[in-house]
Amino acid sequence: MSELMPCFHIDLPDKAQQHHAAALDFLERHGIPPNPICYAIAYEYDAGRKPELNLEIESHLDRGRALDAHYLREFFDTHFMRQSDEKVGEHIADLHNLLYKVLEGVSGACSGAADFGKVLEAQTEELKGDVDMAGLKAIAGNLLTATKKAISSNQSMRDQLESVEKDTSELKDQVKQLQDQASRDSLTGLYNRTALSQQLDSMIERGASENAPLSLLMVDIDHFKRFNDNFGHLIGDEVIRRVSMSLQQGVREVDVAARFGGEEFTVVLPGTSLDEAMEVAQKLHEAISKLVLVRRSTKEKLPGITVSMGASCLHPGDSRESLIERADQALYHAKESGRNRIVSETETLVH
Repeated sequence: MSELMPCFHIDLPDKAQQHHAAALDFLERHGIPPNPICYAIAYEYDAGRKPELNLEIESHLDRGRALDAHYLREFFDTHFMRQSDEKVGEHIADLHNLLYKVLEGVSGACSGAADFGKVLEAQTEELKGDVDMAGLKAIAGNLLTATKKAISSNQSMRDQLESVEKDTSELKDQVKQLQDQASRDSLTGLYNRTALSQQLDSMIERGASENAPLSLLMVDIDHFKRFNDNFGHLIGDEVIRRVSMSLQQGVREVDVAARFGGEEFTVVLPGTSLDEAMEVAQKLHEAISKLVLVRRSTKEKLPGITVSMGASCLHPGDSRESLIERADQALYHAKESGRNRIVSETETLVH
């Protein structure tokens, strides 16, 4: 299966030099090595052509979090590697429809030829009983042979086109699989941030039109940097995977669990009030607190995992950004209040 290729913009020399200098300065200020992936993120951040990328980086920094090559790789996967699969799917669908129409036409032609062959065959059977019509029988036999050859030729064409149509259908399925993979976070298998945006927009629109409740949880692993610093990124990745599994297993099929970025997650709960969302959050919080990690090489039991959570619910006129922002503010209060706790948006109003 082919990989998605990143999409870049070609700048004029003066602009390119300006963005180049700013990118190197950005990486130096944050202590990030100027490898190709980190450089690409820094360059596009200065160019400002991807508003969601800039918003994500600025939001990350505003919350007092450090940037490193690990996070920039995630940004790269989200904003550069998800561009072409949708167009590929459209082209494959068009080709599929075209081949199907051609196949229908050939099928009709084959059917007509087959009917003609049956008529000739029936006439030949009648002629077989008349010995005085030997010459006509020979002619009819020759015509029948020629007709059978034509039918055989058309059948061969039909078989070939059916094979092509089958291959195209399989290719279309592969493209759909590729699109699904492009919507998933490679480390956890949860929806990535791009897919979350699409799902959440759809759920907000449905909730508003049906006057149905919708709630959202922002989840952040407490002191995650300590896992990376003390035990390495492989252990850090395992912590992220285990938390993501707890979130996925602790919600319904209609709910959406996504990796928001780094050690942050989002859970969208359609048809769920804020009070109900707080109950769900409590169950998830307890499940995560019971996780036990043991280092295989040394059998060392690692420190327990805790999370902080913020909860918000859909208000009239809400957008994706406003709903996430209130949950994020609640999460901020949870962390400022000592971490390892859950705060709803209503609690932030009295602070």
